[in-house]
Amino acid sequence: MTSRDTVLVLTSAGDPTAEAVVCALARAGATIARFDTGDFPLGLGLSATTAAAGGWAGSVTGAWGVLDLERVRSVFYWRPTSFRLPSGMSPADEVWAAVEARHGWGGLLASLDARWVNDPVRSAAAEYKPLQLSVAARCGLAVPRTLVSNVHTDVVDFARQIGGPVVCKPLSSLVFAENGEEPTKTYTTIIDPASVDPDAFAMTAHLVQEYINKAYEVRVTAAGKTLLAVSIRSSSPAGRVDWRADYDSLTYGRVSVPEAVASGIDRFLTQMGLAYGAFDFAVTPSEQWIFLECNPVGHWLWLEHETGAPIADAIAELLLQGTRG
Repeated sequence: MTSRDTVLVLTSAGDPTAEAVVCALARAGATIARFDTGDFPLGLGLSATTAAAGGWAGSVTGAWGVLDLERVRSVFYWRPTSFRLPSGMSPADEVWAAVEARHGWGGLLASLDARWVNDPVRSAAAEYKPLQLSVAARCGLAVPRTLVSNVHTDVVDFARQIGGPVVCKPLSSLVFAENGEEPTKTYTTIIDPASVDPDAFAMTAHLVQEYINKAYEVRVTAAGKTLLAVSIRSSSPAGRVDWRADYDSLTYGRVSVPEAVASGIDRFLTQMGLAYGAFDFAVTPSEQWIFLECNPVGHWLWLEHETGAPIADAIAELLLQGTRG
């Protein structure tokens, strides 16, 4: 019987977060295979056949060597790039080849009896913020009162019911650039619904929430049962609304997670089928933890550098447990 002794790391070349996990795995003595799906088909060869006992037997071959798919015990899936296809293909052939590659790779990798951190299908579903809020509430986590709408009068009514400030935040993590300018990020913003253009608001869906009067925020990095929490405090008005808007104003500290919140996080990960999550909480002056969101591919490396929280080691330990979790 083939030994499942290899941790497969799927990521882009030079990614520092993936590199930190690879280093942690190496310190633990793991056997590691690392490549980017974007190297297929120009730099990677893939071949597999159905196995008698179910699943697939085969290999991935690249300049670095050969990976036996039956030896994979776990997969760290961290922002790999899209397939890079041969030049000279027609637009129709490019679409067809990319779709076939996705189904071929995706189907084979999904069939592996391995632990995923995180399964890309589960991760994609977990990015829906309305779903997150619903699951978090069912898991016992406190969530802000929230409206998803493109109807201006409903936002005005919602704000009246809240009786205090409301914020509008993006439903996705899209970053875009126009006319060669620097990429633009959309941050959480306090809004006056009465001043919003109804026609512009009607053009798409918006997430509007009550503004939480917070003492500070907490990022909880969850790697399975291991929770590493860091408080984030801002000294600027913009940073207090959304700390991502002003990193220079931030200070950090290690904190403990209340037992009830830890239990809610564990239930959330289970229900969403995730092994890893970057959870953001607002903490009120009375120390109530309010769930804001969970990013299934949330960055954490700067927090490890700032506080020494052993996040890379925790993810490596989770990967070394192997098999589906």
